[in-house]
Amino acid sequence: MKRLYGAIVLLVLLSVTTTSRAADCRVNGGNWQYVGDGGILNLEVPVNVSVGSDNTRILLEGAWLECRFTPSHAHPTRIDFWGTSAQAGAPWVPGPKFNNQGTGLRINGAFYNTPVPFNIRIATMPNNFVAYPIYVTPYILLRNDPSNPISVVIGDILGALNLHQTNNYSFGSTRLVLTYKAANNFGISPSTCTINNNNPIEINFGNVQQRAIGTDPLTTSVRANRRLTYSCPNGGINTDITITYKGISTSFDDRLLVMSNPNVGTALVRAGSAVRVNGSFRTRITNSMGGDDVTFSLVRRAGVFPAAGAISGSGVLVMGVP
Repeated sequence: MKRLYGAIVLLVLLSVTTTSRAADCRVNGGNWQYVGDGGILNLEVPVNVSVGSDNTRILLEGAWLECRFTPSHAHPTRIDFWGTSAQAGAPWVPGPKFNNQGTGLRINGAFYNTPVPFNIRIATMPNNFVAYPIYVTPYILLRNDPSNPISVVIGDILGALNLHQTNNYSFGSTRLVLTYKAANNFGISPSTCTINNNNPIEINFGNVQQRAIGTDPLTTSVRANRRLTYSCPNGGINTDITITYKGISTSFDDRLLVMSNPNVGTALVRAGSAVRVNGSFRTRITNSMGGDDVTFSLVRRAGVFPAAGAISGSGVLVMGVP
């Protein structure tokens, strides 16, 4: 009888897998933070709140965000991509202080107002051990409306940046959430409304006899009348406003702006009352226009006749909201 010999070949199937290294990120030169495939990296950073050079936006600057391909000598052709994506949510979510403000992101030098578009490529990161900056800066739009003030205090949550990481080697992805907090106090009435079209208001009292300078802002005979006009570039603005007489007051009367001669000060009189220095009066803009007639008066310290010579001083009128 012939025997049949069979050979059993054991087939060992090896499944070779590679680990997705995902990404590392850090902010302001801190320690690298690793985020794995499918994970969310939560970072927080304090930033300065300041008006940008074009005076149309408040910039939230001071966050130096860097990311890199997690260092690996294997697979040198692999690349990570960072950008905005619907999978990560709204690219910029403003904090509660900015619910009534227009906001946006400056990405690689371009400005995108909220809602910031998805699928903006921000950075490409090869597997080369190099850190790459993420050039993104949030901003708040300055609206031409003095009734829309902004007040920020240290520690306020300014908003959150949501970015998405993909790659050229897998279907995996990760998310970055960077929360911005205020590092400084900041206040502004975000308006390009102006007083007298931002032109200086020059008060020249001329040559004045010392004895003609009175001691009361309302009765002194040395006076100069001026018209203050208020205007806003956008029509349809109707709001109460305040005009603040900003400066340094004299040591003898807080209604008087200090002058180069310490025994003389200048008062701002409106509607029969002297406005205290760093105080304000209330008025109104209707359909983006308004105005007031005021008087500037020169006043001396009681019991003293100022020395002869030129006298000068300066102050600022500031428009705000009640």
